[in-house]
Amino acid sequence: MVLLSGAAIPLALAWMRILPPEHEPFSRPDVAPPRPHRDRFANFLLLNVSLSFLAAIPRIAEALRLTQLTQLLPATWIETIEIALLIWLVFVPALAAAYSAVRTNPIRVHLILGGILVLALWLLSPTLLGSLTTRP
Repeated sequence: MVLLSGAAIPLALAWMRILPPEHEPFSRPDVAPPRPHRDRFANFLLLNVSLSFLAAIPRIAEALRLTQLTQLLPATWIETIEIALLIWLVFVPALAAAYSAVRTNPIRVHLILGGILVLALWLLSPTLLGSLTTRP
């Protein structure tokens, strides 16, 4: 639970940071608030890291009933798509952390922390689930 919460907090803060700011209560309505610098690739990485986080939650795929989508595709494509999707979902948190470490963007710290914690969640989830199921 600590790892799930720790990974969710930086991602939620990053989403709050990229939302447009509201007007101040006593500001003039004709003056627009200043537009913050936006990095489209960082936003793309944030979206993918968030999807990776959701996919890393144990048994979330079973709850979403994604098996119905596999009936629409040929059987030979399903394994290839699953492997490619798994590789992307595990790779993108590391890519986001590395990108934010070398390039400044408005959500730099959030992507570094979120990327590292989501990657740790992916790498440690089989061990954590195994330890939960073996306890009496």
